[in-house]
Parts: sequence; C-alpha cells; structure tokens
Amino acid sequence: MVGMSASAVSVPMPVVPRRRKSPEEVAAAAPVVGKKSVLLAAPRGYCAGVDRAVIAVEKALEHYGAPVYVRKQIVHNVHVVSSLEAKGAIFVEETDEVPEGALVVFSAHGVSPAVVQSAEDRHLRTIDATCPLVTKVHREAVRFAKAKNHILLIGHKGHEEVEGTYGEAPESTTIVNNPAEARTVQVEDPDHLIWLSQTTLSVDETMEIVEILRERFPKLQNPPSDDICYATTNRQVAIKKIAPQAQLVIVVGSANSSNSVRLMEVALEYGALASHRVDFANEIDESWFEGVATVGVTSGASVPEILVQDVLALLAEYGYGEVEEVVTAQEDILFSLPKELRATLKEAGDTSRGLGGHGQRPVG
Repeated sequence: MVGMSASAVSVPMPVVPRRRKSPEEVAAAAPVVGKKSVLLAAPRGYCAGVDRAVIAVEKALEHYGAPVYVRKQIVHNVHVVSSLEAKGAIFVEETDEVPEGALVVFSAHGVSPAVVQSAEDRHLRTIDATCPLVTKVHREAVRFAKAKNHILLIGHKGHEEVEGTYGEAPESTTIVNNPAEARTVQVEDPDHLIWLSQTTLSVDETMEIVEILRERFPKLQNPPSDDICYATTNRQVAIKKIAPQAQLVIVVGSANSSNSVRLMEVALEYGALASHRVDFANEIDESWFEGVATVGVTSGASVPEILVQDVLALLAEYGYGEVEEVVTAQEDILFSLPKELRATLKEAGDTSRGLGGHGQRPVG
C-alpha cells in the first residue's frame, strides 16, 4: 500500500515516557513457546472514501492555497489531521468558526442539511468530501421518510456520521445505539418501519440489533443494500480469520475511529487473547509481548500504511520479523474527487481524478 503523499511533512511521533524493556527482559518475564511471527491483515488501512477525502484537502491546499478550513476532522486519525495542519489546513468544529466567504471542506463522515444551509448563510465556498457510501445512506433516509416510513437508525449517538444522517429526516428517525435500546425503543407505527445503519459498525452487532428489532416489529423492512461499507466489512473479515491464531492483536487507529475500535472488539470476540489499539508504534507496551508467539496486526480504514510499517519495525526489534500477510479480499473501489474540486483541477490540467483505498495515489 502506498502511504500518504503528505509524508514529506514532518509530524513528530509521541515520545515514550519510560525506558523500554529489552527483548531479553521481555523473554525472561514469560518465555515464548513456538516460533515468533506476525499475521498481517489484508485489507487494512485506507479505504477509497478516506483516500478521496484526504486528497481533496491536499488538492484544495495545492490549488487554492492555505488556509483551507475543514469542518470536524476530515477523517478520524491523529496523524492525518496533524499532517494536513502542517500543510495549512485549519480544523474547526462548526461553520460559524470559518471566516465569511472562506473555503471549507466537509469531512468524509458527512453533514446534515442544516450544516449545508449554515455554510450558505455565511457565503462559504464548500467542498463536500462526504464518502459516497455515506451519501447513499443519506439519500435512503430522505427517500424512506418521504414514503412515510419511520427510520430506526442503528449507530452511535453523537458520531458525526449519525448526526448527518439523522439530520436528513429528524422527524422520521430514531437512533438505536445498542441491543439494550433495541429492546426498549418505542415507535408510533410498527407497520411502516425500516432500518438504516452507520457505515462503520460491527457487522455482527448490527445484525444482533436488527434481529432484536425484528422480533419486536415483524414488519421491519431492510434497506435495499447493506449500509455497512465494504471496507469496514472487509477489515472485520480479515481480523476474524487472524484472531483465533493470535495471542495478541494490535490495531492501528485513533480512539475516535469507530471502525478501528470495532476491529479491536472483533479480535477479542473471535479468539485473540488480547487486543490493543494504538495511534503510533511508540504507544505499544512491550510487556504485551510476554509469552506471545503470534501477533496479529491490522489498521482502521483511516490509517495510512506508514503507521503500520512503524509497528512492524518495532515488532521486528522484539523478534517478530517473520510477517505473513493474510489476504481475505481484494479492493479496487475507485471514487472521483468531489465535484466542486474537479472543475478547478481540470482548468489547471490536473488529471488525478480516480483513487482507491489500496491503489496508487495520484501523483502531484
């Protein structure tokens, strides 16, 4: 996988505030039975929607110049956000923090119509970097609400994606956070119900919630297609295959990345003895390696590959130099850049339009 094109920007890694145990000390604490190895999940890391959103900000900075404002984090990853800030991006929570008439990019997680209207009221120039798969869910919400259905939106209240989808039809939508809420949620008309979901949830937990809802509301309709995105599903399938063989699974991803957190949970559910999430290799506690022969490694859909390679380098220092890539799917999804940006790039003779989560990044 090709890393971020912003790799030339120096973003400091966190400093380990202690002396690391040596490989010899780790081995003495709990000897390893068997050969040390790494099972590296594939697919992992950047998906097409994340790649598209990050490049949209990079291209906006390149063609319009700094500053470029971004509402919320463009994607949920500390390294990506820091890298873009170093190049001139300014991240804000709401559009009222953006100077009137300035350029603002909407994040990959999507926004509600109220946010779009707020930007228009402030005469902001906008680039909508919402993942097309999230946009699909927004359109479904609008369509089903117009058809007089009530929507049970499975997702985490407060997550940006859920807020955006809910905002498309707030009078016709109820958010269901978890199985407990599925058992207690009340609806006025159980004969006209449909469920939608946040795209980055655990597939298993989502279907558990759906089954609970269907037991209570037998006429609950399914969406025309699965809302959980291909990248979320693929990364969970890969870690399910690795987890039973790994005493330890390390997930690279940020704490506010829903799909990264789900990967850690799925690893434990499917047999890993321990699972930890880190933003950077330096956050790894070497005591995790005590008695561990096989380490599984994966990364969330908003994580550049360079961070995974840093983890593999650290593992190699502790004797885990043999890496086997476990491939469960091939991803070739391509998304065009946001339409607001494509016209500018065309005028400038920049033809880098299509991009994919595991493909070659556009040059330039």
